[in-house]
Amino acid sequence: MSALPFPRAGWRTLALALAGAVVTQAAVAQGVGCGGLANNYGPYDYRQYKDAPEIDPVTKQMSPLLMVEGAHFIDTCEALVKCKRGTIGSDIDYTLRAFPNHHRALVAMMLYGERTKRDQPPDALFTVDCYFKRALAWKADDVIVRLIYAGYLNGKGKPGPAKEQLEAASKLTGDNAFSVYNVGMVALDLNQVDMAVDAARRAYGAGMTHPVLRQRLIAINRWPSDIQLPGEAASAPAPSASEPAPAASAPASSPASASASASASASGPAPASGAATPPASR
Repeated sequence: MSALPFPRAGWRTLALALAGAVVTQAAVAQGVGCGGLANNYGPYDYRQYKDAPEIDPVTKQMSPLLMVEGAHFIDTCEALVKCKRGTIGSDIDYTLRAFPNHHRALVAMMLYGERTKRDQPPDALFTVDCYFKRALAWKADDVIVRLIYAGYLNGKGKPGPAKEQLEAASKLTGDNAFSVYNVGMVALDLNQVDMAVDAARRAYGAGMTHPVLRQRLIAINRWPSDIQLPGEAASAPAPSASEPAPAASAPASSPASASASASASASGPAPASGAATPPASR
């Protein structure tokens, strides 16, 4: 699996500020038939564990994420081939009940729904849409969940709600260059070009060096000529709006494309093109 740029940011302070909103959204999620969040194991915040040591240096205990993934979300399960403890739907469901905002598991469940052509995939307890609602009820400040959800909604022919999720994600990014960059990539997938241009200004202005967002904007003649990438000589000419960009791709409309733009590793480089790519490995 390819590694994509997955923004890493500490949202604990913001999560505390939004605690009341999270409780309200949890009630909403349950009210629309998406179940409660209480679980025999967890729930845990995926962001707190995805980059943590597999063995806690203090307690010497195995990470909850490692325990869950090792039993229910192995590589072949993420690839929708074969899971370890149960069926594809049941093992991904278990993962998402223990870690409601598990980014890669959300992508896997979304793709499983696409493959089976069912809103509620086989052996899953909820619909794909419910898993996203549960994730946001659990952690409303999770930028990546909102970006993946935006791609899913857009693929379901719901551009209005998709844009709402994209705009909400954009407001949560702060000055994190990776987060802003991912907003720009998904904005292009949703054909929100003005938002992508704004994200490019913010991301590259904050020090982003990866060129894919730039290449995609050049390909559609929307790269602002006044933006200078970090490290470029002051005297170097800005790229022409008509300059070809072989590595770029036209904006995609599938949820897999938007999700792949969002679901990525915290510090790794972006994919080599703007086309759809498989979910990133942890």
